[in-house]
This record gives sequence, C-alpha cells and structure tokens, in this order.
Amino acid sequence: MAFDGDNNATKLNTRKRKFGDIKKVEKSNKSHMMFSKGIIGIFNKVTELSILCDAKTALIVTSPNNELYTCGYPNCDAVIQQFFTGKDTIEDKEKKKQEEIVETLRLEYDAIGDELEKLTEEEKIFQAINDEATKSGSILSCWWNDPIDDMNLQSLEEFKTSLEKLRLNLGSAEDEKKLMFTLES
Repeated sequence: MAFDGDNNATKLNTRKRKFGDIKKVEKSNKSHMMFSKGIIGIFNKVTELSILCDAKTALIVTSPNNELYTCGYPNCDAVIQQFFTGKDTIEDKEKKKQEEIVETLRLEYDAIGDELEKLTEEEKIFQAINDEATKSGSILSCWWNDPIDDMNLQSLEEFKTSLEKLRLNLGSAEDEKKLMFTLES
C-alpha cells in the first residue's frame, strides 16, 4: 500500500467488481427469468459453502409467484428437522447405512472364505489323483486337451456335444451358486 500526501491509503493494481444499480424489473417474463437464473446461482453457492465448510445448510426462497424453493445440504428436510428438534437424524441414517454395508461385506467375505476352502479341498483331491496317475504311469487324458486337427467328423461332433454339455453344466452350477448366495443374504 502506498500513502499519498493526505495520508489516505490507496491500493495498487486492484480490480473491483462493479455492480449495476439494482432496480425492480417490471416485466413478469423477464422477472421470472432473472429469478430462475439467480436462484440457481444462490443454490450452487449454498451447496458449495456447505461442502467447503463441512456445514449443514438449508435455504428457503419464495418466488415472485409465491412459490417456495428449497435447497439444503446434505438434505433440507433433515437440516430443518435437526434445527427444530436438536436431534441429528442424518448421522443416524448414515450410521445405519454404513452398518448395513459392513454386514453385507462381512457376509460376502464369509461366503468367499467358504468357497476358497472348498476349492482348496478340491485342489488337494485333484492333486492326489494326478499324483496317483503319475505313479502308475498312466496319463490322465482329458478330452478337451486332445488336438482337434487330427479328429474326424464324428469325433468333432462328439467334441462339440461335450463342450455344449460342459457349458450347460457350468451355467447351471453358476445359477445354483447365485441362488444360494441370494438365499444366504
């Protein structure tokens, strides 16, 4: 800041926003349009202020047509209810939602743990069968591992039928697991 001869403070390089004269708008269409634009701006500012300051806000505005418009963060009704009763219903609802989410995730975790145990047991059984086959010198021949280039038409048709059966079995097994999971939840 610099001081002039009269000891008045002047600011260097300041820019001020100039507002025009505030006048009442006579035309109702223009008045309604200005109200609509203005209320959107005010609601945006209220929401922004609430988020930045971590505050709960409620704003009620009456239009020129005597219609009420409300805006609140996180919820206008809950903020007004808290103002009148002194009880914070928003936090109770959020706590209940969080508890429900935690319980759902816990159930999913338990279900995944059970599935993991079953898969581990199946893997041990498969490994034991594979070890037994290796010791006896026989190789487990799986029809899906056979090369299709050397197959004749009848073998290819059997291969196709086997693949379709496998797909159906996998689909039904998946449906059963979904049904079991929804019944457990």
